[in-house]
Amino acid sequence: MMRRSTWRGPLATLATTLLIAAACGGAGTAPTTAPATSAAATAAPTVAAFVPTRPTEFVISTGPGGGSDIYARFWITIMQNQSLTAQPVQPVNKDGGAGAVAFTYVFEKKADPHYLMVTLNSFWTTIITQKLPYKSTDFTPIANLAFDPFFLWVRDDSPIKTAADFVKAAQEREITVSGTGSKQEDEVLFRRIQDQAKTKAFKYVPQTGGGAVAAALAGNQGGVEVTVNNPSEGKGLYGQKKIRPVCAFLAASPKEGTFKDLATCKSQGLAIDDYFNVRSVVAAPGLTTAQQTYWVGVFKQVSDSTEWQKFVTDNALNPDFRAGDDFKKLIEQYETIHREIATKNGWI
Repeated sequence: MMRRSTWRGPLATLATTLLIAAACGGAGTAPTTAPATSAAATAAPTVAAFVPTRPTEFVISTGPGGGSDIYARFWITIMQNQSLTAQPVQPVNKDGGAGAVAFTYVFEKKADPHYLMVTLNSFWTTIITQKLPYKSTDFTPIANLAFDPFFLWVRDDSPIKTAADFVKAAQEREITVSGTGSKQEDEVLFRRIQDQAKTKAFKYVPQTGGGAVAAALAGNQGGVEVTVNNPSEGKGLYGQKKIRPVCAFLAASPKEGTFKDLATCKSQGLAIDDYFNVRSVVAAPGLTTAQQTYWVGVFKQVSDSTEWQKFVTDNALNPDFRAGDDFKKLIEQYETIHREIATKNGWI
């Protein structure tokens, strides 16, 4: 008999926040500068404007084809098409160490505004579990753009048709599953399923990114039968009828786009709907207010673009633009959430 997991902690509060934000179409706004309205304001020192003086590296902590890679390159394309930056922005993949290679690379570029990084939840899990000599809060927060849901995926010819089918099979035998890295968001979700549904322990096979995860499933590499890729990571092979989503770890089925009306896992007996990948941007530590404000403005325009709005719909994202203190609070919140998860799983 399946039961709803009691392992929630701050996740429950976060889920409510995310759903409200999604329903409202996002919460944050880019900072603006208002005209001075008093003598005191007129006398206040002005902040020198910032403009990049050379190309900016947009660092990606996973290999090509994963969610972070897809998002970074898509955002860069919008910047190029709309001429949003004074200098080019170039994607740079630095996968390795479950994200540690990329995180350390950007961390070491202190006070240099020409280094950005796209996040996923390993931005928290890896820093925590590997006890790296810095924290997520040490980086300069730029903006959050969306919360990316997880789907349960199988090969197109799999006998698994529902979440209940998956749970029954996993209770009867060891199932080989795959995800991005070790002790990261994909493994977090599989361990949570294991805990809630009382399945046998999954055999977890780590990959370098979501693209490799989808390919491993499609090719039955190493016996992989199931993944929990994000929608954008599996959509290409889904279109080729090599893999298919069984259900979405969402509170409600997508109402539009490629995955319209996909059943929720909750409706099929696997009641998890409160965990998402954070699709956001941070920069090297120590940026000035002017440098931070410049990049916030760029990503606010990216977020408002028709290209991004269509991508959000097609990939079942929960849009949520936030910057400044709102985004800083989200970073702190996820730091707490993932420290709790890592502690529960004995990873720290």
